[in-house]
Amino acid sequence: MLVLVWFVVCIIFYFVKFILGNSGHALEVFAVLSAVAIFLISKIRHKIK
Repeated sequence: MLVLVWFVVCIIFYFVKFILGNSGHALEVFAVLSAVAIFLISKIRHKIK
């Protein structure tokens, strides 16, 4: 499960870095998208169990 979270966070980081570059808002966008992705993974994981 941790590998899945790490993989998703890496993909999100790549896309945010690619789209926004060194923009001042890149870190905020990355934090929000990562939080949403981890939340959704958690919800899916609990639904499966």
